[in-house]
Amino acid sequence: MNNKEYLIQILLKLRSIGIKSDKILGAIEKVPPHFYYNLFNSSKDLKKINIDEVLEIAKLLQLSLKENYKNENILLLGFKSGWLLLLLTNFCKRVYGICHSMEHKKKLEQFFLNNNFKNIYLCCGENILSWSRVAPFDLIFIFKKNDFSITDIISQLSIKGKGIFPSISANNKISMIRIDKANLKANQNCNCDLLINSDLI
Repeated sequence: MNNKEYLIQILLKLRSIGIKSDKILGAIEKVPPHFYYNLFNSSKDLKKINIDEVLEIAKLLQLSLKENYKNENILLLGFKSGWLLLLLTNFCKRVYGICHSMEHKKKLEQFFLNNNFKNIYLCCGENILSWSRVAPFDLIFIFKKNDFSITDIISQLSIKGKGIFPSISANNKISMIRIDKANLKANQNCNCDLLINSDLI
């Protein structure tokens, strides 16, 4: 199967699970996940993109963006290859990312520069407050289990902002939670383990 056929398969699968937003499908079609991943990871031993990862990322986008497409700032923590960073540039003015190491930051910055991908700003850190000087954020995504404070997340949200992050329940089950400025929580219908472990994100 060639790249175009694989992209068609992905788009058909997305539509079959209810992802019908033209903006989301258009963003994925513009920079397909397999094209991005192979471009970013210039290794001979590339694994095939897991289509389930793509579906979960698209579901998360649809859940996050259905209320408001007019976002100014979005913040991400816990990403790896950075495909979601790039997708989000279609839905906001600026995307801010917190890289886990200086090496990770330099690799992503060089890649985005070489491919003329803009409106993405990176820093190195483990703390959700690493970009607090440019808060508030309309969306905050966290894809790592961490001892971050919910208060810190809420403090950086805009009035209509949403924070989405992994939460561990009393029975040790991990799920993605959405929180707003009023500290109202709601479970997100996503595969949390798949999102946290995704190399594509």
